[in-house]
Amino acid sequence: MIPEGHDDARIFDQGYRPFEGRLASVRTRFWVITVNEIRHALREKWFRRLLWASFMPLIVFAVLVVVRSRFAQLFDNADFEIWMPFWGMQLFFAMIAVFFIGRRAVGEDLRSGALNVYFSRPVSFFQYLFGKWLAVALGVVGVTLLPGLVLALFRWLAEPDTDIADFASWSASFLFLTTLLALSMGWIMLAVSSLAGRGRAAGIVWVALFFLSAGLAEALVHATGFLQFDALGFSEANAKLAAFLFKGTGSISLAAVLIGGQLAWAAVALGVVLLRLRRWTRV
Repeated sequence: MIPEGHDDARIFDQGYRPFEGRLASVRTRFWVITVNEIRHALREKWFRRLLWASFMPLIVFAVLVVVRSRFAQLFDNADFEIWMPFWGMQLFFAMIAVFFIGRRAVGEDLRSGALNVYFSRPVSFFQYLFGKWLAVALGVVGVTLLPGLVLALFRWLAEPDTDIADFASWSASFLFLTTLLALSMGWIMLAVSSLAGRGRAAGIVWVALFFLSAGLAEALVHATGFLQFDALGFSEANAKLAAFLFKGTGSISLAAVLIGGQLAWAAVALGVVLLRLRRWTRV
């Protein structure tokens, strides 16, 4: 009992106060899922180191561009090949980025029962799936498209024999290759994660699939002589498509087959994810 004239420990009934802040649109709830996946990946120091390391080839090739522009007479006006080795390095970084971001994306949610929590909120199945894929796709963009655009801009400014048309062509090629890479790698990683369950197992399967599919495609090409078999390896198809865009090697028909191969990988992987999550497809 509080004596009269004393206000100590007085209880005030404030009642219920509704939230008066700005509510995010329901249509953009997928972005919360995307940011959450990237945030989890950034907690690992090796992923943070990967992001820094993915820009190291940019520095090396930028130095080569400067050397070439300053001592052009030493090259005898030969075509200065830079894009294929650069893209090959960034392709490897993309594989590792997908490993860190996507290996726990779906499988851990299935194992822990987190999907029930997700869909108890105003989040649709499409938003959930798109948010997970977008997180992986942004990882691919960060280690391939961004360094590529910076190098293309630097080469345009540093080399006297290049113009804005060259810069536009290089930029468009990087954008196209990155889009296909994000589609194939993103959905394949989500499919592997949904089947493997645990993140460690999904990561091992992902790395094995990356190298084995490329090796199988290359072996079939050497055994049969049919270049179309490169489409069986999603990484190999992307590398050969880069050669077509940057060097002009190959034919349009072969490029179409390589593009179709990557889209087929993405479609099959998406089908696996939908089949694995068929219980929630109507949510």
